[in-house]
Amino acid sequence: MIIVAAAITGKPGKRDELISKSQDVIKSTRQEQGNISYELLASTEDENVLLMFEKWESKEALDTHMQTEHFKAFGAAIEDLVAKELEITIFSAEEV
Repeated sequence: MIIVAAAITGKPGKRDELISKSQDVIKSTRQEQGNISYELLASTEDENVLLMFEKWESKEALDTHMQTEHFKAFGAAIEDLVAKELEITIFSAEEV
């Protein structure tokens, strides 16, 4: 299993709009083959920071997701709402 943590730092005052713009990609992604879970979480320390927390069956499933129209549309929709590039970290769920 692959786990993805994608931190989204919004511009001040854009949190609700970011959450709204995320709903389509969340709904569509949860229906993708290979998706285990896809959640949007809010930081308890900074109201401008959201976290997209994802679980995938494989790296191939994640790679396919990143080529979907809904994923690309989400990136374009939030481009003017974010303060900086998303901070994306990908983990293997295997114990070390």
